Amino acid sequence: MATAINQINTGLRAFGNAFGIIRRNQMGKYFVVPVVINVILAALLIWAGWGLGDWISSLWDSEHGGWLGFLGAAVQWIMPFVMFFVFIFIGGMIVNLLMSPIYTVISEKTDTYLTGREFSSGAKQTAKDIWRSIVIALKSTVKQLLLTLLCLLLNVIPLVGQVASLVMIFVVNAYYFGYSFMDYTNERYRRNVRESNNEVWHYKWLAITLGSIYALPMYVFCGTFFAAYVGGVCTVAATEAQIELEGKDPKYGGIIENS
Repeated sequence: MATAINQINTGLRAFGNAFGIIRRNQMGKYFVVPVVINVILAALLIWAGWGLGDWISSLWDSEHGGWLGFLGAAVQWIMPFVMFFVFIFIGGMIVNLLMSPIYTVISEKTDTYLTGREFSSGAKQTAKDIWRSIVIALKSTVKQLLLTLLCLLLNVIPLVGQVASLVMIFVVNAYYFGYSFMDYTNERYRRNVRESNNEVWHYKWLAITLGSIYALPMYVFCGTFFAAYVGGVCTVAATEAQIELEGKDPKYGGIIENS
């Protein structure tokens, strides 16, 4: 089994190589999609903020001015900004989920470029693969959010608990982000959900490494806007790293040929 250091180094090296693979394999066109998704998602949330602000302000009579009038107007203006910040903090998860079909294609093209293997699934199998990736992404997102909420409970412990909560939240999010990037390879080789869980846990340090690269922009203001681009690069890196690690691992003896 590859050591933690080996997995981390392989993940970082694969991430650096991914940019060249994207360029040489002419996959840049797929990175236009996140622009559309981000703009639509941000616009919908801001629009929802306006609607929510109107509804909240209508709960009290603000026609006579005074404090009620001021609060009503303030809520109407503040809610769109609140929803924008919601987009900043959870938009990356949503965009990552919506990008699942695109990441599936990117991972397959990367595999073909690196190994020469062609994956000629019919329309029915392709639809099943995309559906599986969406279901896996949804389940991972739910687990990710639940574990994040549990980690938040540590904040009741002053200082130590707060630091531990922050670290654990980052690691949990990194692992599940990495899981989603690695699962595109697992689905292509017809691994069921249990087998995919075992494979990702076997290479958990690779998952955390790639997931950390994706998660870091989320801690930067407006990081959501370019998180999907990083996600695409991480998908390419995960595919390359899995091919390399599994090819040397006695547990797997090389990635299974596509049936």
